Amino acid sequence: MTPVAKGALFVFTAGCLSYIFLKVPAAQGFANPDLARLVTMHLPCAYVALVAAVIAAWHGIAYLRKRDLSSDIKSYVGAKIAFLYCFLTTITGSMFAKVQWGSYWNWDPRQTAVAVLLLVYAAYFTLRASIEDPERRAALSAVYVLFASILTPMLGYVIPTFFIDQSLHPKFAKFDLSYRMAIYPMAIALTWHLVWMFRLSVRAEKVNQAIAELELTSEGGMA
Repeated sequence: MTPVAKGALFVFTAGCLSYIFLKVPAAQGFANPDLARLVTMHLPCAYVALVAAVIAAWHGIAYLRKRDLSSDIKSYVGAKIAFLYCFLTTITGSMFAKVQWGSYWNWDPRQTAVAVLLLVYAAYFTLRASIEDPERRAALSAVYVLFASILTPMLGYVIPTFFIDQSLHPKFAKFDLSYRMAIYPMAIALTWHLVWMFRLSVRAEKVNQAIAELELTSEGGMA
């Protein structure tokens, strides 16, 4: 990313945050109307987690088709970012739960579903760490990441919807224009951050892979 693009990203993100904290009004119908603005960061995190999951699945499929380890790296990075934003979704959701429902964790269906999703991604990283052969690791990871990517919208939205009557989440939450003007730009800002992180992480992983290959080559030469 060029210095100009980085500067634009910083200004845009700062503008989004300033609008959230300085302009977004209290949302009526919540236990703490002033802090209901936390939802303007919670929902964008959930959206970007889904985008990252799609990226991971896309490159996982690309690996299965072409057997190119570069696609495996991109899929792995996409999964890491999906996990990060799932975690941020959980944190912001817990903060919202504390100020609105009195406890950080209520075993709400949506909270529980996202916790399960975090475990699904944790299992993915454990799987990769347990396999030494690069091609076998890439193939199994690609299949697993497709499973995880499908579960991301299922656990994040679809399944909890069936338990909406047992959920503390508002059933028919309505936000005025000011909230939508905060949520959508914040989602754009976080997506922009995703693209930046993705490119940097892919480059870093390729460098790490090249270093590992050189180490193996040097060890083989010494033997």
